[in-house]
Amino acid sequence: MTERKIEYKIAPGFENLESWVKNLPGFYPEHGVSIFKDRNEVKVFEEQGYELNVKAFKLPNLVNRYVYVYLRGSKAARSFQNARRFLDSGASTPTPVAFVECLEHGKLKESFYISLNYHTDFTLRDVLNDEVPDKKNIVVQWVHFTWTQLHKNGIYHLDYSPGNTLIQKVDEQYQFAVVDLNRMKFIPVGFELGIQNFRQLDTDEETLRLIASEYAGLCGESDTKAIDLLLKFDRSNKNYRRRKGNFKAWFRGEEE
Repeated sequence: MTERKIEYKIAPGFENLESWVKNLPGFYPEHGVSIFKDRNEVKVFEEQGYELNVKAFKLPNLVNRYVYVYLRGSKAARSFQNARRFLDSGASTPTPVAFVECLEHGKLKESFYISLNYHTDFTLRDVLNDEVPDKKNIVVQWVHFTWTQLHKNGIYHLDYSPGNTLIQKVDEQYQFAVVDLNRMKFIPVGFELGIQNFRQLDTDEETLRLIASEYAGLCGESDTKAIDLLLKFDRSNKNYRRRKGNFKAWFRGEEE
């Protein structure tokens, strides 16, 4: 008989969902509305008046199936813990509800992170791809959000890519919420490290210059220094991605 164990933790205020949470692994495959599916899958569930967003993480490799249990915590557990720290710091992320881990013979098999569903109008990626109007204003407000809610609070997102910022428009202002919180550092964020946090945007030079200039003004640093740094980090990130892509193509036996 397979040795299977379910572990979970629920945020204060959501204890009434305990039965639903602990039984989630059993009904997840056949229920809920899938809104995203790639390496991981995200589904939305309606339960007891809540609209719940559930992210099912891809099964990790064999080594990490043990590491995530005994050393680091699963991505679901880290997402839950980091989201609570986010909110405690005054930063914005969808409200964490719970996480669930399924273990078999002492190693991780499945993990789920549950939050309240966040109704987004678009993501920062849509903005950078010129798919929504008012691009400059949104970008400027997002830089201010990054500085005031994340960096000033010692929050450094290690995967601060455009798809991980959700945006709602409220009148003429924009509200931002950050997701994919399993890879974070809570450390002092100085000027150069803050600029480096924008390296994964993969956008045009004009937008990068705007971001760097706005951030420099918030930090009391020179525009020129900020722009030079961000363009350098952007080139480095693009070169890394190109090398990684070439290696994967070579490994699969594909020609460039």
